[in-house]
Amino acid sequence: MNLFSLKITYEIHLQEENIINSEDELLRNLVQINTAGKNESAVATYLKKIFDENNIQNQLVEFDDGRSGLIASIGNGNGPTIAFDGHEDTVALGDTSRWQVDPLAGTIINDKFFGRGITDMKSGLAAGVVAMLRLKQHEASLNGTFKLFATVGEELGELGAEQMVRLGLANDIDALLVGEPSGVPVEFVSKLPKEASLPGIMLSENIHEVVAKNSINEQHFLTIAHKGALTYKVKSQGITAHSSMPELGVNAIDTLVNFINQQSQVFQKIERIKNDILGATTPVVTEISGGEQPNTVPGSAEVSVFIRTIPEVTHEEILSQISRIIDDINANSHAKLTLETDISLEAVYSQKESKLNRLAKLIGERVLQQSLPFIGVSGGTDASQFVKVNPNLDFLVFGPGNISAHQVDEFVYTNIYHSFIDIYEEIIRDYLK
Repeated sequence: MNLFSLKITYEIHLQEENIINSEDELLRNLVQINTAGKNESAVATYLKKIFDENNIQNQLVEFDDGRSGLIASIGNGNGPTIAFDGHEDTVALGDTSRWQVDPLAGTIINDKFFGRGITDMKSGLAAGVVAMLRLKQHEASLNGTFKLFATVGEELGELGAEQMVRLGLANDIDALLVGEPSGVPVEFVSKLPKEASLPGIMLSENIHEVVAKNSINEQHFLTIAHKGALTYKVKSQGITAHSSMPELGVNAIDTLVNFINQQSQVFQKIERIKNDILGATTPVVTEISGGEQPNTVPGSAEVSVFIRTIPEVTHEEILSQISRIIDDINANSHAKLTLETDISLEAVYSQKESKLNRLAKLIGERVLQQSLPFIGVSGGTDASQFVKVNPNLDFLVFGPGNISAHQVDEFVYTNIYHSFIDIYEEIIRDYLK
């Protein structure tokens, strides 16, 4: 861990004015720790020192060398448990020469706070941490438990959340607030054609009408559902032969094409089924490869598929239909197909009327001074892991940050970051009344 990450440990103490004065520094310190797919232990150890200094119960959860998550908790334990989830890792820095600032400096220019991972999602994690520090001062009034989960490897398969769930560390959660970015700059929306929608967002209201009522620089949404993710690969094994004597071989590509054509019929059927927020299942054939050279009958070929799923169409149902196609082709072909499943993360869906979502809408609209529509999104979060132990989990994605995630000059608006600290503090306090 770098020395700079120790500084704030002694500045954030039990006095609330010191916490408030250190909000930007905490976030800057998190950004300055490079956690691009690794090194999360530096963040976890840093947060542990802060929580230790403030007498907040916490534990490190080691995932691998240099990779640790953290769980912290406060409250009297005499009521429900609401959890906050934030991941410590980021995507790669990319071409740093294209950034207008150092992506690991945490630079503020005018009203924007820049840094790799600051939108996805170190500003959300920092806001959750500061909210916990504030609430610790009023712990006796928290009728229940507030848990904070800082996870590893979210960007590459939700590895840390999966581990914590498997270890039973999330068994008691009644509600989950995920601090992933939920904003879109108003200036971005204003440039969209009037009939256009936002990519990856399922919104029943007209986006331009929503933004027209917004008095600040960013429009936020309450994500109460997101699609699941199912990825698999189908391999075709044939026999190579010279192209002048194809009868001596078995063409793996022909067999794979047969599979792909039948698979498309399955996709057409499941795409007719829709969720009221998430819309339809979204299957995409993402990679195809095969063959050795132009004058050889191909002895092998494979196809990769990525499907964004909805609750109404289970992964088991999809894989069952794909397996039936494979079994039928294998029974009638000399080439043989095999199925390999990789990612399987279920869709997450919560009710608008739930306690968490009602509080978030009421408090968020007042603090952000804007209408907050409920939406579903295509992308996933750690919530897909947490619902494994509680399928009826009260769930919401709502946090500082915007569509600059993973991009050059990733940023968060400073006023939005500070507003979300207030929002999280109030939501959790009211949830545990």
